[in-house]
Amino acid sequence: MPVLQVEHLSKVYEGRIPYTALNDISLTVEKGEFVAIMGPSGSGKSTFLNVISTIDHPTSGNVIIDGNNPHTMNDNQLAYFRRNILGFVFQDFNLIDTLTAEENIMLPLTLNGVKPAEIKKQTQKLAQMLSIDKLLNKRTFEISGGQAQRIAIARAVVTNPTLLLADEPTGNLDSKATRDVMELFQMLNQNQNATILMVTHDAFVASYCKRVLIIKDGRLYQEIIKGDNRQAFQQKIVDAMSLLGGEPRDIT
Repeated sequence: MPVLQVEHLSKVYEGRIPYTALNDISLTVEKGEFVAIMGPSGSGKSTFLNVISTIDHPTSGNVIIDGNNPHTMNDNQLAYFRRNILGFVFQDFNLIDTLTAEENIMLPLTLNGVKPAEIKKQTQKLAQMLSIDKLLNKRTFEISGGQAQRIAIARAVVTNPTLLLADEPTGNLDSKATRDVMELFQMLNQNQNATILMVTHDAFVASYCKRVLIIKDGRLYQEIIKGDNRQAFQQKIVDAMSLLGGEPRDIT
């Protein structure tokens, strides 16, 4: 069974002039895949991720994650689903400033009622695996943006989620930090078999994925599969986005 199955997904924002953000999208993401969603500004890629992540609701169609449709769940079921089945990584990190890096990572386990000794053990093990153990006692204002995003990734995966969702995870990072963060995602995908769905506008970032799905005008427009050469894959992505007439920031 696929980790994610999207069936005829549509999203229409009602108003004086209704706006169709997503139009009849169907796709699957298998266990262990690393998939990027791309498209020009206004294409619907952020709306797509919002519907998958349950931040927004579809107008029609189904989203099946780990065999369940989260859009049919009650509030308690959905809260549990978000904490345990989904992992979230955001552009602006969303760390809690009053907590240390370690406490931020521990938070999902604390909310799940895991015993303190087990929380400490899991957090230390994950921090060592992600090479962030020297950051654990620091607060958010003491670390760089790249370090903050690595802490945020650790928080997202500490519950071992079925599906990790990332929304422009390198959008606020310089090129060195971007490379570090993407190598971390790649390591999680290759070594831990993490299933990752990521929205990005950056072809270099997308080149770390195994395939790219391009959305245009709310529809699934093109799929690009990675071969053996990441640079060639990146160039295919740049060429595809250029043909869509994307602004420079959409194809960098």
